[in-house]
Amino acid sequence: MIETEDPGPAWKLIADALRSDVADEVYPPGSPLPGENQLAAHHGVSRPTVRRAINVLVGEGLLTASHGRGTFVRARPDRRVILINSADPIDLLAEEYDPLTRGWQPGEGARYADEQSRGFDLSSGVVTAIGRGEAEALGVRTLTPGFCRYQVWRLRPTYQAIAVQSVIPSHLLGIFSEPEPEEPADLDERMEAGTADPVRTGEDDDQYAPDDVGLETPEEPADGEGEEGVESDYARLARQRGPVRFVTTVTARMPIGDEVGDLDVATGTAVLEIRRVMTDTNGSPLELTTITAPADRFEVANAPEWFAATRSTGGDAAAVLRL
Repeated sequence: MIETEDPGPAWKLIADALRSDVADEVYPPGSPLPGENQLAAHHGVSRPTVRRAINVLVGEGLLTASHGRGTFVRARPDRRVILINSADPIDLLAEEYDPLTRGWQPGEGARYADEQSRGFDLSSGVVTAIGRGEAEALGVRTLTPGFCRYQVWRLRPTYQAIAVQSVIPSHLLGIFSEPEPEEPADLDERMEAGTADPVRTGEDDDQYAPDDVGLETPEEPADGEGEEGVESDYARLARQRGPVRFVTTVTARMPIGDEVGDLDVATGTAVLEIRRVMTDTNGSPLELTTITAPADRFEVANAPEWFAATRSTGGDAAAVLRL
């Protein structure tokens, strides 16, 4: 007797067949799939088996299920381009950078609304404990105080959303003194105590005691600046620690927490996390700008190569953000 390879469970075979049909556009983007009863009869299985196969493809982002309407092949939206490694990186959250003139409408996501309800304005900036991911990029300990600005932007007219965040370790701005190295056991105690609440006063901990310069004490304008505006923290940091350099990385991950609602991310859709770290001449991190964008609506390209390739066709108009 010749042994044959086990074809696997029925739901997996059905999922493979449907996946192939979607790839070959037997079911084009936006079109409905046959009903569960029809698919069950076609494959000679029960409805729960078909439903399990469909749920797999919904989780992969190939299908969308609408209660009362059926299951549809997810339409492929046009992707907009975010350019990285621009020749002259700028502060996207500075007052002088007007997203409205660049086709973006500033919005208020769940995180912004939560902080605003507690008396903080994330668009202007708050002092908060730096999370683990940002701390690793900035070369500081988790929970180190940081000056954070945050906004959700929506692209007109499609209303596609991205999140824009900037974090600067507070001691670099003179808001708090630079924390001393901490033993692992002490750090564990801090994390267990839940000290990641926004805005530390430093009243109970000497290492977080404010310096003479505070949030409400801007530095004197640089030479050549008029009295019309005060130099931003970002610009002052770049001037004092410059010449600065920038390192940009792009990763993909699944959305977490409020990102699902703020970015309108459908089930099974990953997000792009674009991180640009400003460093001084010694390579020490100074500031971290993070763009979080749905991976099915945005893509990333290297600015110099993009402009070289699209100069003759005018394709650079597809670029919606330069980082």
